Amino acid sequence: MQDKRESSEIKEATLLCPRCVSQMLPVQRFGVTIDQCTGCGGVFLDRGELEQLSEAEAKFYTAQQAPPAGYAPQPYPAQPGYVESPRPRGFLGGLFGEGYYGGRHGGYRGGHH
Repeated sequence: MQDKRESSEIKEATLLCPRCVSQMLPVQRFGVTIDQCTGCGGVFLDRGELEQLSEAEAKFYTAQQAPPAGYAPQPYPAQPGYVESPRPRGFLGGLFGEGYYGGRHGGYRGGHH
């Protein structure tokens, strides 16, 4: 019994990407652990993880409140030596990392050139 458990733990620890056969690593995104390829950057979801990510996305956008009606935010004047921080990323940017859907492919949606 213990041998089966050990072999399944080893199998889980060494998941291989079905696309490029690189190692898959577990990554925590918005409270959901997903598997991401170290080679091609592909993201693979287990059963139920897509639903969990959909719920997290809904919470992400509901938490961002719109300014009150008639309110037009005014930018502050630039201060010497101050560098503006980058804009906050949207849900997909936080999910897949920098760039557009992963950023490893020059912003091309399909991920291939």
